[in-house]
Amino acid sequence: MGLIAIVTFWMASFLCMAVPIEAARILAIIPIPSYSHQIPYRPIWITLSQRGHEVVVLTTDPINNSNLTNLTEIDFKHNYEQIQRLDFLKNILNGETWITTQQEQIEPMGHVITENIYQHDKVRKMYAPNSDQKFDVVIAEVLITPGLYALAHRFNAPLIGILSLGLVSYNMYLQGIPVLPSHPSSWEMRVNTDLNLSLWKRITNFIDQWYHLYHVLNNFYPHQQMLAEKYLGKNIPDISDLERNISIILYNQQEVLSFVRPTTPNFIPFGNLHVSKKSADLPKDLKDFMADAPNGFIYMSLGTNVKISSFPNHVLDIFIDVFASLPYKIVWKLDKELPNKPDNIYTAQWFAQQSILAHPNIRMFIYQGGLQSTEEAVHYAVPLLGLPILADQFTQVLKMVTLGVAKKLNVISITKEDLNASIIEIISDKRYKERMLELKALNEDKPYNLLENTIWWIEFVIRHKSALHLHTSIANEPWYKRYDTDIIAILSIVTFIILLSALIIIYKLIKISFTCFTKTSVDTKKKIN
Repeated sequence: MGLIAIVTFWMASFLCMAVPIEAARILAIIPIPSYSHQIPYRPIWITLSQRGHEVVVLTTDPINNSNLTNLTEIDFKHNYEQIQRLDFLKNILNGETWITTQQEQIEPMGHVITENIYQHDKVRKMYAPNSDQKFDVVIAEVLITPGLYALAHRFNAPLIGILSLGLVSYNMYLQGIPVLPSHPSSWEMRVNTDLNLSLWKRITNFIDQWYHLYHVLNNFYPHQQMLAEKYLGKNIPDISDLERNISIILYNQQEVLSFVRPTTPNFIPFGNLHVSKKSADLPKDLKDFMADAPNGFIYMSLGTNVKISSFPNHVLDIFIDVFASLPYKIVWKLDKELPNKPDNIYTAQWFAQQSILAHPNIRMFIYQGGLQSTEEAVHYAVPLLGLPILADQFTQVLKMVTLGVAKKLNVISITKEDLNASIIEIISDKRYKERMLELKALNEDKPYNLLENTIWWIEFVIRHKSALHLHTSIANEPWYKRYDTDIIAILSIVTFIILLSALIIIYKLIKISFTCFTKTSVDTKKKIN
């Protein structure tokens, strides 16, 4: 019986493996010109194509792997011209909030990118009225190009949202998730959020957040609607409704690395997908430089969207002077040549970052707070010094500080003393490294493989044509109903009227009593006289 059981098991396993996967056509729209917005998704496209699905990706950073015969990439690298015009460092030096930056610079960029995609010859051929192109699902990045959701309607396909960072307030509002203006997870509020804010600060955050929400839904989305109708015709639904009806949203936000907030079941988290199992090779001179570091080395990179050359000279001098005085070697991602570069500093415009973080001689990582860099640092257990500059970086660095694996400095007011003291503390205090090792273990202890789970949910939507059973009905309610604002207003008015009436009655009674008392006193005096 044992042999029969073994044979039966292996036959069943073979049959399960032999069942053909029903191939689907998938359109993925990832239009944001930022490397960090592209690499988290690459394993998804690769895995889907390897499973037999035909995947068409609109991207600014193609993989260009000829072995992936089921993967077609339409290159929108020219969209980088849009983001290169922005100077995020200048914005923060000028004291601009992220909401202001978004309204004045990011949203206009979103309009240009949306139109660039609709105008592209290959995309035009796909959505042309006489086109025979069909897709079983459309996956679209949910950030600054909502007008592209209309392509899902054009192809009569379910829509899946995807994002390489935490969701913003208007995404949450449209999905029926509570808007929390002062909660640290509301990253677009940047430095205005924290865990223990004053009443006045929460009031100003409430006003700013809801005004921004009103602006997005009544100015930005209508403009995106106009662009969609310009190319697809007037018969498309409101894009706000298209977003409300997104089947699921895949978002790169692991609980232990973020400030957790309430969500709904159609929000599927993923993370660490881009972390390589095999490190890329490094130039020999760089490997020799890092290996010959008796005290170890420090790695500094502020990502792809911030040019260190745009720093004020005095700030750049602070880093050079402090680095030159340290007993450590420095590997510095820098977009300019340094005159009279100190011998302990190695610079280049690009590094294979994960290979550097994986090196046994690394002591700490000075970074801008990007989510993908955070995931890599945690994976390789490297303590952090954060210099946040844009978007969600402030929230991400704050979270790392609260976990005890990082320190934070303000790039505007940074001093030699603060920078030097922070570096020395992080390297000399073993608790930063120990806590990072604990965080790594906690983050990687998962009940399932995150990539497999992500693929399963995409194929689930393909199989069932939607996942609306995961949605909350709150998303379709007006704002005053979902927060019971009308009830609170009515009860407040009724309570005010009752209190006012009570005060009036008490005043009248006191007045009558006083009048009676006065009259009685007068009458008494008259009788006495």
